[in-house]
Amino acid sequence: MGCPARNRHLEDRSWMPPKGISQLTFVDNAGSPTNFKLQVVDTTVTMISPECGNSFTYDYLIASLYLDPTMNDSIYFSLGTDGWLCMRAMSGNDPNMNMCNVFGQTKEGVVAKRLFNQTIGSRTYQEVILLLRNPGLSDNIDSIFIANNVGIVGLKYANKTYALQ
Repeated sequence: MGCPARNRHLEDRSWMPPKGISQLTFVDNAGSPTNFKLQVVDTTVTMISPECGNSFTYDYLIASLYLDPTMNDSIYFSLGTDGWLCMRAMSGNDPNMNMCNVFGQTKEGVVAKRLFNQTIGSRTYQEVILLLRNPGLSDNIDSIFIANNVGIVGLKYANKTYALQ
């Protein structure tokens, strides 16, 4: 039967922040700006298939937003081929949010909701996904908004609401 080429490439990066940006400025509900460190890794990896011995490539994108100077509180997104988007939010060692198949989760609407023409802070975004805290987990990071063609645009953290400036 042979081994088919298995190159897998990301077709859509539009829900993730662009690479090359090292921080995002958010404004909290009191109007105070805060810079959060951002790290984006967008890469292609070459692997060798153990079954066939042939090489193939695949893409992945990782975005980490650090919410405190010690980088203990963070929001982590990973996007793989076939649009598989996962998200994890941590406060120290305590998980606040954790989900994969974010786009599929919006169909159920329990921990992720797709919204249209949503105003967050002073901007209105055409298409947004609201990610909600998992019941039973710590609530220091309570909710996260991601917008198509922008990335992370809002969050609730440490009892403050933040919107992308």
